[in-house]
Amino acid sequence: MRDKLRRRYQVQREVTRKGYFEGAIALSELTRLQELLHLDDPRHVDRQIAVRFEFLRNEYDVPMIVGQLQTSLELQCQRCLKALEMPIKLDFRLMIDASEELVRESSVDTLYSDDGFIDVFEVVEDELILAIPLVALHEDTACNEYWQASVAEPEVAAKENPFSVLRQLKTTD
Repeated sequence: MRDKLRRRYQVQREVTRKGYFEGAIALSELTRLQELLHLDDPRHVDRQIAVRFEFLRNEYDVPMIVGQLQTSLELQCQRCLKALEMPIKLDFRLMIDASEELVRESSVDTLYSDDGFIDVFEVVEDELILAIPLVALHEDTACNEYWQASVAEPEVAAKENPFSVLRQLKTTD
């Protein structure tokens, strides 16, 4: 059963009923993410993030949130300093309130609840921040006319062969 998207969820209640949620989050709701984006484009105000997730228990009987995000972010190309459209579609799996030992053992990250509640907007924001590349660049290196994409071959000085002296000693019989 699909339910309306909310900001906060009580973990135990949603895990018990195996809650499944789907909806959209406005990019304007995620302030930390906005600081990393190229915001000169007025379309950013209306941009949405499609979110789909469910609560369940994993094989260790630990509550989990499993979901998918899909959006397009406008980053700043570090080569030309202009807008770079980056489509993002990612899946996430997070244990909720798992012990450190279990996190090391399972290779799945954990998130910690606030008195049994989690804020899904924060989860979405964290996942999107982690998905942004450290250095965003257009694929085409010609985006900056001053960028030297082709590296000139360095001139190699003709080296004298150190064994050329031995040629004089060679006899032709």
